[in-house]
Amino acid sequence: MTQNKTKFGILRTILWPVHRSELKKVLSMFGLIFLLCISYSILRNLKDTIILTAKNSGAEVIPFLKVWGMLPGAILATWVYTRLARRFSKEAIFYIVITGFISYFLLFTFCLHPNSDVLHLDRFGDWLGLHMPAGFKGMISMVRNWTFTTFYIMSELWAPVVLGMLFWGFVNDHTEVSQAKRTYGILNQGSNLAPILGGGLGILCANTFSGSFSTSSEEVWKHTLTNITLALTVLGIASMALFYWINRKVVNSQKPFQKNDSVEERGTAKLSIRESIRYIAKSKYLLCLALIFLGYNISINFTDVLWKEQLKRFFTNPNDMLAHMNMITMGIGVVGTICGTLFSLMISRLGWTFTALLTPAVMAVMAIGFFVFLFAGDALGPFALTFLGTTPLALTVYFGSLQYCLSKGCKYSVFDVSKEVAFLPLSSESKTKGKAAIDGLGSALGKSGASVTYQGLIIFLGSVAASTPYISVILFVVLFAWIFSVFSLGVQFKKASSPENLLAKDSG
Repeated sequence: MTQNKTKFGILRTILWPVHRSELKKVLSMFGLIFLLCISYSILRNLKDTIILTAKNSGAEVIPFLKVWGMLPGAILATWVYTRLARRFSKEAIFYIVITGFISYFLLFTFCLHPNSDVLHLDRFGDWLGLHMPAGFKGMISMVRNWTFTTFYIMSELWAPVVLGMLFWGFVNDHTEVSQAKRTYGILNQGSNLAPILGGGLGILCANTFSGSFSTSSEEVWKHTLTNITLALTVLGIASMALFYWINRKVVNSQKPFQKNDSVEERGTAKLSIRESIRYIAKSKYLLCLALIFLGYNISINFTDVLWKEQLKRFFTNPNDMLAHMNMITMGIGVVGTICGTLFSLMISRLGWTFTALLTPAVMAVMAIGFFVFLFAGDALGPFALTFLGTTPLALTVYFGSLQYCLSKGCKYSVFDVSKEVAFLPLSSESKTKGKAAIDGLGSALGKSGASVTYQGLIIFLGSVAASTPYISVILFVVLFAWIFSVFSLGVQFKKASSPENLLAKDSG
């Protein structure tokens, strides 16, 4: 106990605030999240490649998948988890769920995907295409290629189910609040480092032995998918083995920490959309924070579809697209790790406002380049070929890829942490209820709202390309509101963080 009260030096506090008695626990948890996040990095690239390169499919299917695929999938996953929780221990649930995911991926690779031409509902899809407007192409594609749709949903569910419910639920049960404040940042770095290895492993799986079987792209893709699935299986088994060891050697003697059912704890319960809006509207500080959170979720969902539409046009070979996306994933890991390491230095030397501005500034600058080459491709074609040695479509893809890489890397390291720092000067009630309201509102309106807006435009205008000008206008309005909110909140944060206000809050 005395050791746990020992204070660290400044450098140790920033880089490694872990006591010797906690070393085994922190390193084992770090290893577990590292393995699980490597799997998610591989799945994230694979699902997009499969859905984008499928026959009669494209980026227009993504908004429909997020609303009509992911929402029911998340509800079903939550229902299954609660049913399992009634009959099995949390340790057993971990093994059951991981085994279930691995079994599905093996089934898809060795059974569903090889027979997709027979299993897919092509005749029904053709009939729907004849009787429904062109704007429903994404919905029709989702139904037609139903095996790919289920793979996309299962891959997306890895993050909320395995990382959210299983991993963080387990860690929270066995970590005190004081320890969490020191060690969760280290665990977060594990999730930042994982994409580097995940992207490299994806490239390795695509190159290993795949070219020796056949020169046809279909055969190469078949062996790439096999290699990746086998790698996911090994990672899943390794995760379960490590989890078994943690339960026997690390936390076996510890009972889960009991959380006090205080008013503050009860205040963290999820609020409804109406309650969230009502609570946020009472505070200018929370309103700015909510706009920042909404700004990211709306912007990333809008740019995601536009960028993947260009990927679909540029990469006709799924192996080439997967290799490109794996390189981006490695870049996300590098950016996230560097920014995460420098976060404390940036926020202490340059201030909260500068740190919080990095993500929207990067997205805005890259979006300008993306839309310039997207809209003025014909006019800039000779210039791009003569001076840059490439086509406007390639430059559009690269600008979009760079924006995705930098924005995701900043989000995982700078955006998330600066958002949490912004809650610190608030009172206990505002901190807990405000966080619940903003998280709930951001998830509901940011992600689903953007997808529903996209669906409406695609249905009304007929395609992603036709809706692009409208999306670009909405995107820059959202980015402007996001940047304005950062400046406004920065002033309020500086005032609320002053010694006089903090003293008044503590005494109150």
